[in-house]
Amino acid sequence: MVTPKIFTALIVGDDSTNRANNKKYLGKNGFEIVVAKNGEEAVEYFQVGYKFDLVLMDMEMPVMDGLQATREIRALGVRSLIIGMSSTSSQVKIQEFVNAGLDAYYPKPMNMAKLAAIVGCLTN
Repeated sequence: MVTPKIFTALIVGDDSTNRANNKKYLGKNGFEIVVAKNGEEAVEYFQVGYKFDLVLMDMEMPVMDGLQATREIRALGVRSLIIGMSSTSSQVKIQEFVNAGLDAYYPKPMNMAKLAAIVGCLTN
């Protein structure tokens, strides 16, 4: 009997509503989920040895923003799928975020179709 793979996700963001929505959807799709309220917490998870299949990274957060956190996570050699999210309309800021090491970027609000596409990237 083949056991289905359990995927792990780190949800990074300072907005509790967005975290809860993302957590709910990913949880319904079998993900084990850890939450970080800012980029510094996210980096610390990787520094102590946590591994995640997926990271949902908000761009604008207190303490450490998503750009810096993504750079630091990639500098640690992490190859997890990192998906950036933001409500900004600035193409310059979005491009900076992508260049920090994202695998993909989606504008907020995250919705079920976007999350389904992300989940599909991991399960295919």
